[in-house]
Amino acid sequence: MKQFNWARILVCGLVAGGIWTALSVTVLAFIGDGFLAAVREGRSVHGSGSPLFLIGANLGAGIWATWLYVALRPRYGAGWKSALAASLAWWLMSSMQSAKWVVLLEITPSTVITPFIATLPAILMATLVGAWFYEK
Repeated sequence: MKQFNWARILVCGLVAGGIWTALSVTVLAFIGDGFLAAVREGRSVHGSGSPLFLIGANLGAGIWATWLYVALRPRYGAGWKSALAASLAWWLMSSMQSAKWVVLLEITPSTVITPFIATLPAILMATLVGAWFYEK
């Protein structure tokens, strides 16, 4: 089994995380106002470092998805199949994490369904770009 190229995973993961950040902000701006409003209402303390934390978490998720893509390559091959599997895993984990808001802030499930569905293509795009850069 080949060793992972960690430097390449880090750089390509940062690219994927950056794309995810840009796409998720765009998606939420257009279709997530109900979700964003519910989160804002349920939050009693808002630290000034929250946007920086969220960007860092998105970049970390991009690195994780790129690592997962590289780990899946021996099974599915380099390319879109491995990227699709990594994307679905990322989306599932992200959606499960976000679904906690339904319980924690008593948000109606219908408020989160549209953002959940809309983020799948954004995560797929981010992972595909990260995988493409990894292969170059």
